[in-house]
Amino acid sequence: MENFSVRKLLNLVENYPTDESLQNDREITLAVAKRNPSVLPYANPSFLSDKEIAIETVRADGRALRFFSKQIKEDEDVVLLAVQNFCSSFSFAEGSARVSEKVAKAVAKRGGETIELLDERFLDDENIALIAIERNPKALKYFSERVRGAEKVVLTALSRDRTTIEFVSDDAFSSKKVFEKAVGTSYDGKIRISNLSNDSPQGVFDEIERRELSFNLAMQKLDLLTIDIQKLKICLKLGVGAINKKNELFKRCILSDNPQLVALIVERGNFSSKVISDGVKFASQNRKVRVLPVLLKLTGGVGEMAENGKNDRMYLMRSLRRKSPTATARFKENFKDYLLDREVMMLAAWADGTIIKLMQNTEYLSDEDFVTECLKSYIVKKSDGAILDGLNLSLNYGQSEIACQKDGRNYFYLKDEYKNDPHFAMLAVRSCEAVYDLLPDEFKGLEEIKREKRLWIR
Repeated sequence: MENFSVRKLLNLVENYPTDESLQNDREITLAVAKRNPSVLPYANPSFLSDKEIAIETVRADGRALRFFSKQIKEDEDVVLLAVQNFCSSFSFAEGSARVSEKVAKAVAKRGGETIELLDERFLDDENIALIAIERNPKALKYFSERVRGAEKVVLTALSRDRTTIEFVSDDAFSSKKVFEKAVGTSYDGKIRISNLSNDSPQGVFDEIERRELSFNLAMQKLDLLTIDIQKLKICLKLGVGAINKKNELFKRCILSDNPQLVALIVERGNFSSKVISDGVKFASQNRKVRVLPVLLKLTGGVGEMAENGKNDRMYLMRSLRRKSPTATARFKENFKDYLLDREVMMLAAWADGTIIKLMQNTEYLSDEDFVTECLKSYIVKKSDGAILDGLNLSLNYGQSEIACQKDGRNYFYLKDEYKNDPHFAMLAVRSCEAVYDLLPDEFKGLEEIKREKRLWIR
C-alpha cells in the first residue's frame, strides 16, 4: 500500500467525498478510510465488500464496521478485529458473526454493555460469564438467571467485588458456600453485623427464612420504612430488637393492604387500643380493604367499612378492564392511593399507558413489567410530544423497540447504546417520517433507513 504524508492524506480525506476518481481508487480508499472511516459511504460499492479493506479499516477503528456490506458484517475475522478495537461495534455484526464463539469471547473480554447484545446461548454460558467477570465483575448482571445462580460464577464475582451480590440469582443463595461468601453467620449462628441492607437480594432473605436465622435489626443496614414488602415480612418475623418509628411502620403495613404483614407488626409492636383504632380509620380512609378485618377483629368492630372499601376497589378495576375513560381519569386523580396496590397499578397501565407520566419519584419507573405495559398500551398523540420526554428511564432492548415502533420520536430519548444502533433508527423512521431529517448523516446513508424513508413518499 502506498504511504502518504500526513498532509497529503488530509488533503485526500477532504476531497474524497466529491472526487469520483479518488472514490474508485482502491489504495486511496484504503488509506483515507483508515484515517477517517466516515468517507466510506462515498466509496465505490465494491470496496465495501473488500475484506482486506475492511480488515485494515476496522483494525484502525472498529466503529467503521457499520459502513461495510452485509457480507463483511457476517465475516468472523473482520468482526473479531472490530470488536477487539471497539467493543460496541458488535452491534453492527450480522449473521454467523453474531453467533461466533470467538467473537462472543472477545466481547466478554472487553466488557461493558455490549455483552447484553450477545446471543442468548452465550448469555447462558458459564465460561463466557467467567471471562466477562474477570475484567468487570458487575458484568454478571447481563447473563441468564441460570448463570447468575451457578456456584463457580457467583463465587468468582463475589470474590472480586462483593457488591455484585445485587446481580446474583435468588436461587444461588441456597448454596452454603455462596451464602457464607455473600452474607455469612457468626459463631452464634446469627447473621454477621452490617451484612444486610434494603438492596440485599430477595434470595438472601428467603434463605434466612428457610434456615430460621435471626439477626439484630439495629445492627444491620436496614430501613424498614422503605424496604421491599416481602423482605419486610421476614424482618418482622426473624429480626430481633427494637423497631424504630413503629407507628409509621404500622401505617406502611396498612397501606400495603397485606393482612399477614399487619398481623406481624401488631404482634411485634404491642400497640395501644387507640393506635389500633386509629389504624382502622386510616385503613378505611385509604380503602385498604384486605387489612380491615384484621384490625376490626382487634377492636371488636364490624366489617361494614371493609365492604365499602372493597366495593370501591372492585368497581374501579372492573371499569379499568373496560378501558373506561372515566375510570382512567378517576385513577389519575387518586393514583397515590394505589401505589402499594400492584394489581390496580398494572391494570391501569394496561388501560392507559400515559399514567407513566405520573410515576416520577415512584418505584414504578424501575418496574420492568409496569413500564413495558405502559409502552404497549399508550395511544400516540403527536400534539403531546414523545412519551419518554421528561422521564428518567433506562429502557432495555425490547422496551426500546416497542417505544420506537410506537412513536419514532422516542428514539431521541433512548440511551446512547441504542441511539447508536441503526436498527432503532430504522424503526423510528418507520413510525415517524420526521425522524429521518434529525438522524446523523451516517444513518441517513444506510440503505435500510433510506428504504423506510421512501415508503413514506406517496
